[in-house]
Amino acid sequence: MASLGNNGPVWWDRECDSAGRPIRPDVRAAAQQIWDSACWRVQSLLGDASEAPELMEKVVVQVSRYLDRAGAGLFTQNTTGVLMCAFCRSLRRYAMKLKRLQLVGGSAELAERRTAHNWSALVELWIDLEKLSRNVSHKTRAVLGLRFKGFDWKEIAAVLQMTDTAARTAFWREVRRARLKSLGKDPKDKLQ
Repeated sequence: MASLGNNGPVWWDRECDSAGRPIRPDVRAAAQQIWDSACWRVQSLLGDASEAPELMEKVVVQVSRYLDRAGAGLFTQNTTGVLMCAFCRSLRRYAMKLKRLQLVGGSAELAERRTAHNWSALVELWIDLEKLSRNVSHKTRAVLGLRFKGFDWKEIAAVLQMTDTAARTAFWREVRRARLKSLGKDPKDKLQ
């Protein structure tokens, strides 16, 4: 058993993996040597060292199997370096996985969440905006993006170096043309 000081996580150093295969003693000894450093790395990357034992357990088994398959003799390799490299790689993968996940919360938080009353209309609006953005210029897409981010017409006009009325008029003119084009009408015709 290894731990990080008095308050750190505890990792149980086992002789066999979950399938009953023996874990190499040189890998187990290397794991004991790097345990404090591994916990520190998990703490600094994730903000909490509680995941360190599970990561170490998986990496010890992987490295042990790797060295057995490679036919490496006991205590003949730089096992500490191999184990630390594998641990860091596993930690980075785990951190990237956590960044992809967005936790919602417990049952109390789920009860408070509400769905949009008219979610189908919102989906249709987003689809229409996607179609529209394909038929307008880069400048108009940028204006649309700024509007979504909450910029008002005066701020957008300052970026475009024009008056707010001219920016708004040019934007809506191009939106109308793109809409007519998507409907199969000639944009040069007047709106009816």
